[in-house]
Amino acid sequence: MNRIKIKAGLILFDLDGTLIDSSRDIAWSANETLKAMGYAEMETPSIVAAIGWGVRMLLEQLMPEEGPEAIAKARERFLDFYGGHLTVETRVYPGVMETVAHFAGLGKKMAVVTHKPEGLARRALDELGLSGFFAMVVGGDTLAERKPAPGPLLMAMEGLGHAPSGTVMVGDSPVDCEAGHKAGVSTIAVSYGFRPVAELQGAGCAAMVESFAELKEIII
Repeated sequence: MNRIKIKAGLILFDLDGTLIDSSRDIAWSANETLKAMGYAEMETPSIVAAIGWGVRMLLEQLMPEEGPEAIAKARERFLDFYGGHLTVETRVYPGVMETVAHFAGLGKKMAVVTHKPEGLARRALDELGLSGFFAMVVGGDTLAERKPAPGPLLMAMEGLGHAPSGTVMVGDSPVDCEAGHKAGVSTIAVSYGFRPVAELQGAGCAAMVESFAELKEIII
């Protein structure tokens, strides 16, 4: 994908798979939930392959034969497990700290727009030393709609006083690219996250990076 320059005063970031590698804690919580629901544990890669659309859809993919009531019960159990195991093995991706500090030094505003429940997202950012960089957090339960709907991105732009023309969305999923398109903002995909590169290549993002630090070359 051609390297381009995107001028933006506001940068919106996805969280899981973009800023932080939370795969092992999510997989642990999912396996505890599966066991509580009478299922066998699954390998971490199989669970990670289902991450990207929120907890409910993760559990629907892991337990496809279960109905809405059982999935709702499983979701409550998952959130209980995950709330107590939020950052045990979760790590900030290489280059993230330095790069968001770089953008902060340039006076750019930054926000997190994630499927993770807002309370857990704020906790994770705080426990990992990232919270001070972000002026706003829009979680999966902040609004009635979530990505790929544009509402969460529009909320962040309105709250931080930026138009779509001066905003960029960075994420690891086609969901992030679709949400960005619907909100009228430029989009950048990171290839190291939870979704396969082939999915991202067909998602229509303006650019793709292999490492977070490369964003410094694109966002100006």
